[in-house]
Amino acid sequence: MSEDKQDLNPEFEKEIERQLEILKFGVSEITPENEFEKMLRHSIYNNKPLRVKCGIDPTSTDVHLGHLVPYRKMRQFQDMGHVGVVIIGDFTASIGDPTGKNESRPPLSNEQIQINAKTYMEQLFTVLDREKTEIRFQSEWFDSVGLKDVISWAGQTTVAKLISHDTFKKRLEEGTSLSLHEMFYPILQGIDSVYVEADVELGGTDQKFNVLMGRDYQKNAGKRPQVAMLMPIVTGTCGTQKMSKSLDNYIGINDGPFEKFGKVMSIPDVLMLEYYKYFANVGEDRYDEIQVALGDASLHPNIAKKELASAIVSFFHGDEVGVEMRQQFENVFKKKGIPDDIPEFELSCELDICTVLTDSKLLASKGEARRMVKQNAVSIVDGDKITSHEFVVTTDLKGSVVKVGKRKFLKLI
Repeated sequence: MSEDKQDLNPEFEKEIERQLEILKFGVSEITPENEFEKMLRHSIYNNKPLRVKCGIDPTSTDVHLGHLVPYRKMRQFQDMGHVGVVIIGDFTASIGDPTGKNESRPPLSNEQIQINAKTYMEQLFTVLDREKTEIRFQSEWFDSVGLKDVISWAGQTTVAKLISHDTFKKRLEEGTSLSLHEMFYPILQGIDSVYVEADVELGGTDQKFNVLMGRDYQKNAGKRPQVAMLMPIVTGTCGTQKMSKSLDNYIGINDGPFEKFGKVMSIPDVLMLEYYKYFANVGEDRYDEIQVALGDASLHPNIAKKELASAIVSFFHGDEVGVEMRQQFENVFKKKGIPDDIPEFELSCELDICTVLTDSKLLASKGEARRMVKQNAVSIVDGDKITSHEFVVTTDLKGSVVKVGKRKFLKLI
């Protein structure tokens, strides 16, 4: 049967429409969109999965919900039978991605890259299907290239094009240092697509220049050029800036379920629809229902936010935990109670409050403990706030509960 005749098959058309509806939802831009639709149609007709690429530079060990936006989209592709290809940027991480930065990012050692990559993948697999995921390191191909290859790649683009990159252009205009090796970053990302034979590349809207470089290099190599599918840069819990660990406005994959729930409940109401779209795993129909219900006030924002928080917790920890965290939250913040399951610390002698908070692992460092005390965020439940980092916790306080911020508790035993 010809592909044209297959187009007339209602079931075939229905499957194309189903996949397009799901895959387009929440996407900022598909370039070129008509090529994507043809590519998907050809894939379904020939039962040949698309290869969907997304790269990470393992520059740290932490992944937050913002990082997962393109990987959630990759999972949707996987659920439809397509293949996810995760590129570990062990070469680009050693360069330092200038995208969106005013200065170049410090390069990392190979040992640190390997450690970070392992931790990254453990967190990405909270979303991705292991059986349909290829993990590829850039060193697989870049370790064997020579100077001739590098010069050939450089000869396939122009300086004028590279300095039209928004970040490069801005840094030149501001007189900020721009090293030659940084300008190779988009070239290397583009070459990745040639080696892994990507059909679609996922990335944030700030990655558009780099992703389109992949199309150029694939064309030059005589291959079908990939389609760019760009996702938005999501807003952090503060409601004003992008989600970032450095800004402390993020929800971490490794955050505990109660901490995730509490962070969601702390977001401004105006962020709810954005978080429903990108974090709650709801389809377009359900999203539209929530949007209408919030708009006509038939759904109270507080109820909507609790449902959102439960959905996010359930995604990572299971439905039962999602329900349990909602009950705990309501107990703590509505009934002014304390969660049932809180850490305990054995107080065998007098200690200053900062030592208690760090030795108990409730806080990571004494510097953080001092900051929380200075911010009046540390108190004894049913007692006074602790206003000095030299406050001595005596054994008379055994049985008391220390509260830090809105969501952390410690029972002294």
